[in-house]
Amino acid sequence: MKIRSTLPPLLIVLVTALLYTTPASSAIAPDQGSSAFGEGGFGLFNGVRTEQWGFSFDATSNKNGQARGRATFVNNSIQTQVIVKIDCLDVLPPTVGIINAIITGTVLHSDDPDFPKRTRVIFAAEDSSGFATVRADMITPLFAIPFTEGDCHDISQPLTMFPLSPDAITIEP
Repeated sequence: MKIRSTLPPLLIVLVTALLYTTPASSAIAPDQGSSAFGEGGFGLFNGVRTEQWGFSFDATSNKNGQARGRATFVNNSIQTQVIVKIDCLDVLPPTVGIINAIITGTVLHSDDPDFPKRTRVIFAAEDSSGFATVRADMITPLFAIPFTEGDCHDISQPLTMFPLSPDAITIEP
């Protein structure tokens, strides 16, 4: 009989002690690294006509430099779509308030013959929100990487960039 009467108060004491000694969830949250995201559109002259492209991307990296995310590039002129699994994000140090990111990944799905499934691709983005005057954000089109070695830390930034609205891209170092 004594065991039954002492068991509930003992359980209450144990649960209370457990709650007070368990660390808060913020203490075990993983450290975040860089992030980059954006969406918009640009025109690309292909030698014959100007193609209208739309894009969206969202990439994050952890403190160890491993990245994940998705990007979608849509050629509205010929109705093709390329979906990329992002695996590398390299955010460069800011220069005069401008932050650049180089992003690489692998094509997951595509109906664009220039970017078949499993093609390694690269693109870059520029966030000008820290610039003293109003300046356009920039994006490059997708480029196929001709070799399988290396990632965004080993490849230089593509030079072909297209202006966007000043708030189309956000990059956090």
